[in-house]
Amino acid sequence: MFQRRMELARQGTVYYKQGKMKDAVNCFYKYLDVLEQWKEAKQGTLEPKHFDHKKDVAELLLLTGIFWDLAKLYDRAGKKEEVRLKSFLDRYVLFSKGMPYQHVCAELCRKYLVNGNPVHRGMFKDVHVALGGGKCFIATAVEDYCEPETLPILRKFRDEVLLQNLYGKAFVAFYYCVGPWLARGLLRLPEAVQKSTAKVIVRIAYLIKP
Repeated sequence: MFQRRMELARQGTVYYKQGKMKDAVNCFYKYLDVLEQWKEAKQGTLEPKHFDHKKDVAELLLLTGIFWDLAKLYDRAGKKEEVRLKSFLDRYVLFSKGMPYQHVCAELCRKYLVNGNPVHRGMFKDVHVALGGGKCFIATAVEDYCEPETLPILRKFRDEVLLQNLYGKAFVAFYYCVGPWLARGLLRLPEAVQKSTAKVIVRIAYLIKP
């Protein structure tokens, strides 16, 4: 079973790189079928609890990568595949959050948003926010409309000012609790509201810039 899974995953990755998307999807689905048989799980019901997070970390990382590739494939498949896209993005988040490689998964999503020109941009932004997005949740949600140096300024202020005193640490902790919820709400507002919010964030960044 292990050899079969590895071969399917490897072949699917090769097809993906070659642009043979249908073949890649078939290999990835077969990989998932074999994995579900091994874990005695029903189709589409795999969860992190089915794995030993220490012994199976390599397989978990591989599985998460396959969910990511499938999400990107369905991102290009048109509106009719939005349900499957959402399903694989949800599973990507499920198998990324709390894992040692969460920051890597968040960075993959950030790079895809910047360089991949995703069709369903809002969905991928939701994923980036859910995985931390550098912890500047609201700024990350509207970073398309911010100047490039905005996020680095905010992060530097967090690290060098806020986290250096008790009140600042309390504010950061509170923000980490409500930030993801606020960012997801912001992503569902009209573009004009997002642009206005971005302008306010940029002004704040310049005010606190050393």
